[in-house]
Amino acid sequence: MATTARDGEPLAEAVDRLLDRLLEHMAMEEKEILPLAAEFITAAEWARLGEHGIAKSPKKDLPLSFGMMMYEGDPEVIKEVLGHAPLVPRLIMPILAPRLYASHAKRVYGTPTPPRVGS
Repeated sequence: MATTARDGEPLAEAVDRLLDRLLEHMAMEEKEILPLAAEFITAAEWARLGEHGIAKSPKKDLPLSFGMMMYEGDPEVIKEVLGHAPLVPRLIMPILAPRLYASHAKRVYGTPTPPRVGS
């Protein structure tokens, strides 16, 4: 069965709506949830939350996910996250993750450097 990109407008519109909702959700998290977390969750509990998320994520997906975060994220936050990583990922991720993301972006967007979400 052959597929085409003809009439992809409904899908593009749906993805745009989902992106809008995701950005709205993330902005609310930063405004409403993170201040509560800072007040009621200890640094050790916060670290365990991150460890839990990594432990539950498929290992094969972590480098690409980290590459996405490196592309979009605040370099100081990325540096902080890497500072808590074991030695091997701390050394490899800054090299491997951006390359994986660039390859992924080229397939998805046609360029290794698509516009950033906030742009």
